[in-house]
Amino acid sequence: MLRTCLVSCFVLLLAAPLHAQFQPHTDYATGSYPFSVAVGDLNGDGKPDLAVTNTADNTVSILLGNGDGTFQPQVVYPTGTRPTSLVVGDFNRDGKLDLAITNGSDNTVSVLLGNGDGTFQPHVDYATQLNPQWLAVADFNGDGFLDIATANYGPNYQPGSVSILLGNGDGTFQGQVAYPAGINPFGIMTGDFNRDGKIDLAVLNNNGSFGIYILLGNGDGTFQSPVFYPTGQNPRIGVVADFNGDGILDLAVGDCIDNNIAVLLGNDGGTFQNPVFYPTGDYVSSLVGGDFDGDGKLDLVTSAAASNSVSFLKGNGDGTFQPNVDSPVGNDPGWVTFADFNHDNAPDLVVANYSGNTVSILLNKGTDFSISASAATPGTVSAGQSATSTVTMNLLTAFHNPVTLACAVQPAQSAPTCSFGQNPVPFDDSGNATAIMTIDTGAVDALLRSSSSRHESLRYQFLWLPIAGFALLGVGASSGRAPRKKLAACVLGFLLFGGLFGGLIFQAACTRTITVVHQSQTYTITVTGTSGSSQHSTTMTLVVQQVVQ
Repeated sequence: MLRTCLVSCFVLLLAAPLHAQFQPHTDYATGSYPFSVAVGDLNGDGKPDLAVTNTADNTVSILLGNGDGTFQPQVVYPTGTRPTSLVVGDFNRDGKLDLAITNGSDNTVSVLLGNGDGTFQPHVDYATQLNPQWLAVADFNGDGFLDIATANYGPNYQPGSVSILLGNGDGTFQGQVAYPAGINPFGIMTGDFNRDGKIDLAVLNNNGSFGIYILLGNGDGTFQSPVFYPTGQNPRIGVVADFNGDGILDLAVGDCIDNNIAVLLGNDGGTFQNPVFYPTGDYVSSLVGGDFDGDGKLDLVTSAAASNSVSFLKGNGDGTFQPNVDSPVGNDPGWVTFADFNHDNAPDLVVANYSGNTVSILLNKGTDFSISASAATPGTVSAGQSATSTVTMNLLTAFHNPVTLACAVQPAQSAPTCSFGQNPVPFDDSGNATAIMTIDTGAVDALLRSSSSRHESLRYQFLWLPIAGFALLGVGASSGRAPRKKLAACVLGFLLFGGLFGGLIFQAACTRTITVVHQSQTYTITVTGTSGSSQHSTTMTLVVQQVVQ
């Protein structure tokens, strides 16, 4: 039951015209039966890394990120027995991220202090109540040190508890203090629900009472008696966020029996309205929330183990949500969370696939935009001249990433060349971007000139005729020649001298037939813009007037 109903709630923030879109998933090997996954810069290189608990191996896998959405092979570290939930935090305030992990069979929390290079020291365990499943981290007593809260499932269909372990600021923790929290508490979340500046707890009970217990914090590490709010059957984990934008925190809870999500809008004072249910078509094995499509409204993402998918529910900004849109992932997906893994300013998903022994990475398609190109100015040019066109792009999401432009001209033979004054092109604060494209016909003009030169050279190929005629007439007129030879030279000279007129006439004829002819060629210029995985194209035309002699 605990395995099939893996539920992790999580919220994201981003924008898109219709719904968030993700690229096909890429899977990376983990240990056996990965239960949960957390994100943090574990080696201090500015790139998000992954930590994954492996329930069957009693290990945590570390997958260092390459910053482009890919990850290095896992390195594993021992934990307690049957690790489930984990969080990332700097528990000893050394600027290096550490890990805290619940161990369901050991009834402990393991703390692994980080070395800052992606490696970790051996785990140190701290006792909790029976069967801890989920944990949360916050400063419950206001001393500036991170504290730990665990939801302790307890015996089946029996009362459970919440354990509070106050941090000492050096990576160690004080002994637990337990608070009742209903029947079989599983998920636990933090937030200031009554806006008094003190951290409160929301605990989900998946047996018996089927709902959420709210424990308001006193600000000193202690908590008030729980107040119950009903939800659907078998709530396991949820997410805290302001879904309707009223400045008050709300709750969303995933249900792995009724196949829906319950949304409880918050009231001022730390109370909540009755739940509104949104069907998902599959039992919810994990839940996260945030703005994935960049429209400034919080959305929800769930993982659905039965259909091996994640579902996106677009938020309307008023606390209501649109029907789910699914994307496939690995086998038996459970815990889901997010980060910007490829540094394109759009949140990506990572899902732990329980029986698949992998994590799936789904990169957000990120920046989407429209593109157009103005008519060429001037629209018709002579060979050797240039024209310009203004390329305009408009954002369709809130993800501001530059667009790289490329252009191609057809037909390719003797085609003009095109270039951009700025490339890549950033968007301004209004979501607009422009670039000037210059189309240069210099290459066409050079070909035409070389062709004309060949034609003009033909005009002079017959000028030897009159020259030879004059020479032979001079020979015939020479007094030193024999009469017969004079006659022959004169006859031949006369004939060749006639070439003077023939050559001139032929030359004149050639000159008259080589006329200036204007031919027009229409070229199609295709402009393509690329930003991340989004690519769009537009076309425009240019008429080049060619002069043929």
